[in-house]
Amino acid sequence: MKYELIKNSNAGVIIDPTPILLDIKDTFKVSFVLPEESAYIALFRGEDNVEYKVVIKDSVALVPKQLFKKEQRVGLTVCQVDGEKMIHAWECHSLRIGAFLYLRQTQWQITAAVDDKEIYARIAELEKSHAETQTAFKTLQAENTRCMDECSKTAREHAEQVAELTKTLVSVKKANETLADRYNKAIKVINDLSERVKALEKNYDPTIIK
Repeated sequence: MKYELIKNSNAGVIIDPTPILLDIKDTFKVSFVLPEESAYIALFRGEDNVEYKVVIKDSVALVPKQLFKKEQRVGLTVCQVDGEKMIHAWECHSLRIGAFLYLRQTQWQITAAVDDKEIYARIAELEKSHAETQTAFKTLQAENTRCMDECSKTAREHAEQVAELTKTLVSVKKANETLADRYNKAIKVINDLSERVKALEKNYDPTIIK
């Protein structure tokens, strides 16, 4: 018999319903798949509501022998603890203790105590959970599609802006080159005029003009 404690939930489900069949003098063990490394205790409750606390060691709990006095249904709660503080608890599917040889009760067995009503309730719970998960997935998928469309639109707009800025930059660069060329030509003309003025001033003879 093996349970799995579902992480981020309060449910412990039977994943291996193989009955435990041993002589009363031997030890009955129930194993667990634990969600993480920690300290755990198992609380077994008989039909008289008396609770027995057992430390889970190496993912295994020993079923208290006090419960093997009669055929009964046994509740099971597993708690994750830190010292005396309880961190989390899982309600597990109950167990059924029965006599393998009913009349003599010389040999006991432990089986899963799940009747049709509980099975149907569990199926309904799983179907509801599946439907909710599907709805959440579709919502997430739609949101993901919307985000992708927005990202694509933004990327296109960004590319268009970059292209426009590139064109503007090329135009400005060309205009600057034109201005630089005209500036250089104007400077050359000014320099030539300056040279001519200097030459005229050098050769100027005021006695020629009367």
